[in-house]
Amino acid sequence: MSILLQGTQFKKRLMPLLFPVLLAGCTNLFGSDFDQTLKRDANASSDFYMNKIAQTQELEDQQTYKLLAARVLVTENKIAQAESLLAELNLKELTPEQLLDKSLIDAQISAVKQHNSQAESQLKLINLAELSSSQTARYYEVSARISENRNQFIDAVKARIKIDSSLTDVQRKQENIDRTWALLRKTNKATINITSAEGDASLGGWLALAKAYNDNLSQPAQLSEALQNWKSAYPTHSATYLFPTELKSLSNFQQTQVNKVVLLLPLSGDAQLLGSTIKSGFDNAKGDTNNEIQVDVIDTMTTDIPTAIEQAKQSGARAMVGPLLKNNVDVVLSNPASIQGLNVLALNSTPNAKAVNQLCYYGLAPEDEAESAANKMWNDGIHSPLVMVPQSDLGQRTASAFTVRWQQLSGSDANIRFYNQAQDIALALEEGASKQAEAMYIVALSEQLGEIKSVIDNVNPQLKLYASSRSNSSNNTPEYRLQMNGLQFSDIPFFKETDSEQYKNIEMKTNGDYSLMRLYAMGADAWLLINQFNELRQVPGYSVSGLTGKLSAGPNCNIDRDMTWFQYQDGNINTIKN
Repeated sequence: MSILLQGTQFKKRLMPLLFPVLLAGCTNLFGSDFDQTLKRDANASSDFYMNKIAQTQELEDQQTYKLLAARVLVTENKIAQAESLLAELNLKELTPEQLLDKSLIDAQISAVKQHNSQAESQLKLINLAELSSSQTARYYEVSARISENRNQFIDAVKARIKIDSSLTDVQRKQENIDRTWALLRKTNKATINITSAEGDASLGGWLALAKAYNDNLSQPAQLSEALQNWKSAYPTHSATYLFPTELKSLSNFQQTQVNKVVLLLPLSGDAQLLGSTIKSGFDNAKGDTNNEIQVDVIDTMTTDIPTAIEQAKQSGARAMVGPLLKNNVDVVLSNPASIQGLNVLALNSTPNAKAVNQLCYYGLAPEDEAESAANKMWNDGIHSPLVMVPQSDLGQRTASAFTVRWQQLSGSDANIRFYNQAQDIALALEEGASKQAEAMYIVALSEQLGEIKSVIDNVNPQLKLYASSRSNSSNNTPEYRLQMNGLQFSDIPFFKETDSEQYKNIEMKTNGDYSLMRLYAMGADAWLLINQFNELRQVPGYSVSGLTGKLSAGPNCNIDRDMTWFQYQDGNINTIKN
């Protein structure tokens, strides 16, 4: 017994001495294999890896964490931070595994920055045989990005098919399938029809799915059946096992059937002109041919929103258009359960807008124009835009929407400047802001734009100018149109139909006021949208051509408008062809 006790006491005395040695041994053991982490997915946030860099003493492990952090920073669209972190690495101190991983990150950054030839050259230096499955997926991710940058969408799809074969994680496979489908949705229909699968069963399945979708998009009821037939024809395809997310809702699609609509508008008080103009457009679009659909109208200036909703339900209506005023839209959002059983097309959006079942938001939002401007400038080859917006809610919303879209397109921030008066813009230009930019997008009234254009002509006459519809007024004179020569602006497509009977009719009813004409067109399109409500909500890519633009449902069922671009040329206003 005493021997046992002595042994136990000896172990107790020995363990404190051995524990640090054992721990050090474990650290070395794990550390020697730690750079193998680079061969696997980086699932944590960049902040996690940045913290690990500060906590780690071993140089080799610090370098591994820097590579992991840089990799994630790129996916978080923080390119400059990723590049800064990579610049800290001493190439002579990197292990072969670390050098290999860095080469993948370098190629990825080049692709994100649209340096396609450079990214391609960097990929050629990488030996695919040395890559793990995770790294192989990253390799083809870069390849897909290069092809997408060049609008070679079929090549990008082929790269994503290779990514799919390297993935085992279900979530990542679903994300890749969704991105593959998004590429096919962007691909020209004719290109899909003439592309040969060349014996590639997976590509053949994707092309067949895209063709089934395109051929039946205008008839959603048939589309649902066509997709089911595709699944039967391709039972082992990856997209059959993990169907593209945006197509899943089509399995329970029901065509819109409207028997009664309740229209909620301000028809008295300060907002009466707005409400009555929208109502006129709505009534005109309904016309006399839809007498079987009853329309009840409620004045939201005399009836509160909860009461109006209750009246709509009691009347047997299943569709509601409105309200228009933001505070009333917020009332609806404060109690989403109150609109259960109704298809609701709100005629405005607010900062509180969120996804609510059977609720869509439609209006002449500045976000649509800002996103359209970002797309237009990018497609025109502009890479350093200057954005001038008023210091107001309108300006903040415009700046935010432009910035988000520009980051998606370029991976970098746009140069945003706010102004209180036109002189602020003139000062910024004279201080040299325009010399750092290739083009400027301006949100300003026509009177302000005239002053701004005069300054630009003196400071930087080569600067390309883009503007919002805010500057397009019926009061603009022939002299103003000459002064704006070369400037491009966005507006609703209805303004290119100036010779049509419909245009002349609406012009007469609104006394030619462009602001009222836009509201009239909005009312007409509200009728169109409420009669295609289910199609817009449930069928991805479904769109209708209205007076205010090509209309489709975006995130949270915000109705997106595809804007039309015009240009002043020698005193005339010409439509720019896409």
